[in-house]
Amino acid sequence: MFAMKAARSLRAGVFAIVAAATGFVATAKADPEILMRAAHSGAVTSTGQKAFEFLDKELRDKTAGRVGLEIFPASQLGGERELIENIQLGNVDLIFVSSAPLASFSPQFFAFDIPFLFKDRTQAYGVLDGPIGQELLASLDGVGIKGLTYWENGFRQLTNSKKEIRTPDQLSGMKMRTMENEVHIAAWRAEGANPAPLAFNELFTALQQGTFDAQEGPINLFYDMKFNEVQKFISKTNHIYSPWPVLGNPDKIASLSAEDRAIFDQAIKDATAYQRDLAKTADDKAEAAMTEVKFTTLSPEELQAFKDRAAPIADLVRKKAGKDLVDRLLAETAK
Repeated sequence: MFAMKAARSLRAGVFAIVAAATGFVATAKADPEILMRAAHSGAVTSTGQKAFEFLDKELRDKTAGRVGLEIFPASQLGGERELIENIQLGNVDLIFVSSAPLASFSPQFFAFDIPFLFKDRTQAYGVLDGPIGQELLASLDGVGIKGLTYWENGFRQLTNSKKEIRTPDQLSGMKMRTMENEVHIAAWRAEGANPAPLAFNELFTALQQGTFDAQEGPINLFYDMKFNEVQKFISKTNHIYSPWPVLGNPDKIASLSAEDRAIFDQAIKDATAYQRDLAKTADDKAEAAMTEVKFTTLSPEELQAFKDRAAPIADLVRKKAGKDLVDRLLAETAK
């Protein structure tokens, strides 16, 4: 117990030094009685940042200023894996992260890494908000994390700095950055690329320096992170729908009074609707703004070639996430 408290104190001190050294000013105004530290690795222009700002306003308005957020965007307090670990340690109270690195903490989350799982966002919302999605959030209880809801990162696309890509064969020899998730690595190896994991907060520099030729992610995130400065080709593969699980520190949330917890729960629900609404148009707005980027829409036959290469990955996910869960998920998305 002493060691854990010491670790928390040390990390909290480090965070204070980082914030001071960078000159970063969080979005908090006057400190409320209950100030929740919220962090993420996205840009300050991201829909997730806007959702945290919405959540902060809702909490302050509904509690007469007693509860609010102090928001640290753009990996100010670490990359996604570090943020998850610091939710466990109690150094951060609220985060949103990609689901892929979360699988290292709860293997059930590997289920969302099955390529071409969801047909559209409506289907994705139904699964995430339904029994399977809530079951996955509850699986985090045993590892010191409170799963709250799912925001939307978006459908992931293939991007690169070399050429237009329409077939898996054109990926041959390409150095590709993936998330820190073995299923993603296996999937892109099956597609023909030469994949390797890298923390998201290190990605822009790696792309700029040519360490990687290709990467994958939602169009709006690509734009927010200014990847269009170093990558000029996007193939619309829609290979994975990527949610942003919103996570909390269990002790912080349990410390809220019954009244404040009810307000918090409703504010989280309202922020989810708000963020998803923003996300629905974010990709289109980002694409329209990036006139220098070549966007490629694949034909059904071209897309099927990618699906065929990735088909065996479902068996790998069964081993990681559990056969029963994966079979139920595949049955649900096949409807």
